[in-house]
Amino acid sequence: MKKVIAVFILGLVAGAILGAQQVMSLTPERESQIVAQLGSKQVIIIVAMLQTAVMTGIATIVGSWASPKVGLNKPIIYNRKSIAAAVVIGLVSASLIVIPEKLVFAEVLGLEDKFEFSWLYFLGSVLYGGIIEEILLRFGLMTLIIWIASKMTKSTNSNGIYIAGIIIAALLFAAGHLPATAQMLGLSQVSVIRTLFLNFLPGIGFGYLYWKHGLAYAMLGHISTHVISQWLLLPLLFN
Repeated sequence: MKKVIAVFILGLVAGAILGAQQVMSLTPERESQIVAQLGSKQVIIIVAMLQTAVMTGIATIVGSWASPKVGLNKPIIYNRKSIAAAVVIGLVSASLIVIPEKLVFAEVLGLEDKFEFSWLYFLGSVLYGGIIEEILLRFGLMTLIIWIASKMTKSTNSNGIYIAGIIIAALLFAAGHLPATAQMLGLSQVSVIRTLFLNFLPGIGFGYLYWKHGLAYAMLGHISTHVISQWLLLPLLFN
């Protein structure tokens, strides 16, 4: 119960940051529509807080129940090999995101060619992306998928069910970014391909880390992706 309460509070904080980002990215026209419908744009922050907290709490309950049944409840221990694996996957993931963005998608979609660091966006990336998304997509969803697959196949020792869980969770992880894409870029064929491509492959890496090294290292890999991309690759390539 203490774990669920702690995660719920973390979800409130992450949701507040996410909601603030959404408010700051509103166009004047969209802001007027929201104020007319909801009375205040701050309602977005409240909704994001509650939605994130509730979903994260549910995912924690599901993961805590199902992970021991499929061998995904690895303890959090210091392991140099796991740290190295997380950082390497973070570096590869950041490269798979930023380099295609620079070489292909920036010009095609008319994206900004100059990166401006934002502490709010960075904190949101680390807290919501690196921690909350791993609880939702890996600890909750991927674990549940693997548990269901183990019941259907009557096996918990087949690598296939873990690989299937990783792929399905990664696909849903990528698809979950489409609403934000729709708000920022609209949903064209190119923008959809960009969103799915840039998020699916990193999701595979994070799923692998969760499977082989544990949830903490999946979080570390995800956080490393944002640190490397925002502190190194984006300033280097989009200067």
